[in-house]
Amino acid sequence: MLYNGTQWRDTSGQPIHAHGGGLLQSGDYYYWFGENRQGRKRVSCYRSNNLKDWEFRGDVLTLDSPHRPIDVRTAPELVTDAATGRGANIERPKVIYHAPANRYVMWMHWENGSDYSAARCAVASCDTVDGEYTYHGSFNPCGFMSRDCTLFVDDDGTAYFISAARENADLHMYRLSDDYLSIDEHVRTLWPGQYREAPAVMKRNGVYFMVSSGCTGWEPNQGKYAYSDNLTGNWSQLYDLGGPTTYDTQPTFILPVSREGETRYLYVGDRWDPSDYHSSSYVFLPLRFPDDKSMKLEWTDAVSVLSEETSNVPSSERGGFSRILNRSHRYLAAVSGDDSESPAVGESQADTVTAGKLAYGSAAQHWIIENLEDGAVQIRNKHNGKYLDADDVAEAETDSDSDSDSDADMCLTVRLREASGRSTQQWTLVDDAEHSGWCSILHRATGLALTINRDYDGALHLMPLASHELRRSQGFAVTPHYGVRV
Repeated sequence: MLYNGTQWRDTSGQPIHAHGGGLLQSGDYYYWFGENRQGRKRVSCYRSNNLKDWEFRGDVLTLDSPHRPIDVRTAPELVTDAATGRGANIERPKVIYHAPANRYVMWMHWENGSDYSAARCAVASCDTVDGEYTYHGSFNPCGFMSRDCTLFVDDDGTAYFISAARENADLHMYRLSDDYLSIDEHVRTLWPGQYREAPAVMKRNGVYFMVSSGCTGWEPNQGKYAYSDNLTGNWSQLYDLGGPTTYDTQPTFILPVSREGETRYLYVGDRWDPSDYHSSSYVFLPLRFPDDKSMKLEWTDAVSVLSEETSNVPSSERGGFSRILNRSHRYLAAVSGDDSESPAVGESQADTVTAGKLAYGSAAQHWIIENLEDGAVQIRNKHNGKYLDADDVAEAETDSDSDSDSDADMCLTVRLREASGRSTQQWTLVDDAEHSGWCSILHRATGLALTINRDYDGALHLMPLASHELRRSQGFAVTPHYGVRV
């Protein structure tokens, strides 16, 4: 079985580098194409006949790949800075088969290797599925920006390219030319202004589905799906898929798997590691369909795709911890550093807590939620064993030099301390009205809400619970670690 969220290796024991990729069935094999940013490599290819054991087939696109122009104005460069040898970044490569020409065509997202200002698509092709692809150049489709992208071939053989445009605010759908090598027409703008990226498309029982993510860089967010009876027509509103972080993944592809007259659909997701791109991993999860126009994604630790067997490991093997995510996309963490005394609080710097960027390998972001009999919880940091704590109102009033008696005017410090059994270490998780997996974390001793500084610089304090303007500052998701122990 495949264990989701771990570093998968190919049949030679090397890490699989197929990030942001797509899969294609050809003959008896499934071919997996994806990003590989090592050296001069750009797209690598693997194949498997069981979707478990992956054989490395080669680096099918590199900075040294041959170039051949096509009947479209494109920029030919793969090396973007001759002086330094810097190459373009190639992201989200997808490959489709063009039967009339017996040719495989790759579309991808192209950037200059320095920043994300170019926002182009790029095209390559090959006469064999896993051979060296010939690069045809990059361009802005119909003059628009083009970032995260996918391909979809409909039942009649018409191919479509879908990509994020207008600084990721919109998703654009383009119909490809008959030879799949260029854009024929911009046919649809989807969910304008809603900032969706990482699209993936499938068709089931005549209904089209598209999944996508929000735009939070390398950090996971709430995946969503929509459906339509007409690919280029009107689409439904967006519905939540999976949990608040889509189980710490971002969609990259949906793979139909047909066996014994039945077709199942596999969600393929990336688990990006913001601190180390090359340590990013993958998940394969079965999609469920309660009816013809809804889909459901549930976590499973291990999956055997062809048999549709799934299993979950014991909590102890997962690590038994959670992460606490704020709506500002920062994660609670015990502050690392020396044990010198802080003149501000009289406690070591290691006894403070902050909110920062996701780091999967950081034990400081691992929290144990301990349930109490009356519904409250204690929140213990797994790394140092200390508990989330804050002064009560009486202590804050005693320590404060302010003449104000208002809770809103007081700054109640949030710390990590040894277990005390006091109510200052007890918290209540209150679900938001939308039951979306987000909650407020209320301090039992004061009734105040855990709040991140308005500037989102990571500073934590307590404030009265706000209904709207502080929703971002006071909204949290407590998400278990999905997968085996890290």
